[in-house]
Amino acid sequence: MKSKSLEVILDKLPENIRAPLTECRPAYEDSITELTLRSGRPVCVYLRDKLMYVTQNGLLTDHPLSDQLIKTEAKDIENTVLKLCDYSLYAYQNELNSGFITIGNGVRAGICGTAVINGDRITNIRDISSINFRVAGEIKGCSSGLLGKIDPLRGVLICGEPSSGKTTLIRDMARELSYRYRVSVIDERRELSASSRGRFGYDLGLCDVFSGYPKSAAVVSAVRSMAPDIIVCDEIGEESDIQALSYSMGCGAAFIASVHASSMDDLRSRKAVAEMIELSAFRYIVFLSGRAEPGRTEKIYEMRESVA
Repeated sequence: MKSKSLEVILDKLPENIRAPLTECRPAYEDSITELTLRSGRPVCVYLRDKLMYVTQNGLLTDHPLSDQLIKTEAKDIENTVLKLCDYSLYAYQNELNSGFITIGNGVRAGICGTAVINGDRITNIRDISSINFRVAGEIKGCSSGLLGKIDPLRGVLICGEPSSGKTTLIRDMARELSYRYRVSVIDERRELSASSRGRFGYDLGLCDVFSGYPKSAAVVSAVRSMAPDIIVCDEIGEESDIQALSYSMGCGAAFIASVHASSMDDLRSRKAVAEMIELSAFRYIVFLSGRAEPGRTEKIYEMRESVA
């Protein structure tokens, strides 16, 4: 699956960057997590445990000051953004304003530039200077150990640092659980399903997938139309998520969700998430090991005792 994600990314890059990356692909394709282009800076290949750079003759190096490194020019950023938007920036304006574009196979391209503000809303991003591709992956069966220790109908919150495998884990949880329960997946950023025209790039079993919906609207629609036992949702933390979660609980649906947090103190410092925990929405708080072992469970907390 990671191989397909790489193909999607490479296809969006200008030839002067794509060619050397293709040449050294065997050296990074099994462990790459992110690929970053920064205007006027070297192309960065982030592996699970280190940062590497690409040379003009298609080699990887960890030396950041080598004069042989490929550097991203402003025109490379411009051309890549155009390809990401299928040469129609207007059609992708909402995605650009949110700071990311989800492309094929669940790959997300983060966008960094200068925000144009109207009132309290971002209405445009100009002078784009960085593009960060997160390489999506699928590890079937990675949730089996966790599911053997918990009752998913009591609510589960998956916590971890960026690139620790939160999305990978809850995707596999959704797939596994869909053969026992009715599961609705709220896929606001299309990372869980890699959906395109009603077809999924990832195996989500018998899940009902709400792709591209705002979380709150999708939860209401799921409860009203699909009667789920479990609702799976990636990256919560907004105030609106509290209302959506409360609504689903009131209708008898359990929530499985993820959040960026590396410790219980970090988790409690996030006001919206702390309120959800106070609502007893999550019986289990699960922390992942980190980016070196994506999807691996390090600690499982029950609200009153540790179970692992």
